[in-house]
Amino acid sequence: MKKNNSKSGNPLNIKQSTYELIPKIKELSKTMSQKEVQEKLKINKKTLKKIKDAENINFRTTYLPFGIAPKKSIPYAERYTAKEKSEMYQKRKSNETEDDILDKRERDKKYYQELKKDKKRFEKKQQRDQKSAISRWQNLSEKDWELKKQRDREYQAKRKERLN
Repeated sequence: MKKNNSKSGNPLNIKQSTYELIPKIKELSKTMSQKEVQEKLKINKKTLKKIKDAENINFRTTYLPFGIAPKKSIPYAERYTAKEKSEMYQKRKSNETEDDILDKRERDKKYYQELKKDKKRFEKKQQRDQKSAISRWQNLSEKDWELKKQRDREYQAKRKERLN
């Protein structure tokens, strides 16, 4: 068995060619997770961990496997640089056809119609609740009636704030 006596020349005890990758790792760590960098540069996991600890490199904490669309939980601004975003947009627009544009319009129409329906449902529910509240407040004592008027005033004030 040989002992490794090369402590001064190789402090991390890794291949010399890996040292040349450190600047690249630092650059990629801004936009990629540790696992993505490991797969892209084809570096051993332990080697990458040694470099990370020695150089104090911080990787993006969320991991997204290759080939899967980004999850909504990953902030878009954190995932891509401005240049990458513009390239993706141009690529998408260059591949877009008339059918895609029409499909998008149809999806948008359907989405906004659903929103409108939901808004109408909400308004109808509010009206029903108000009517049931009115029937509950009938046949009240004078003290309770004053309490009701106070609550109504507060509600109207909040409603005006919400509408503005």
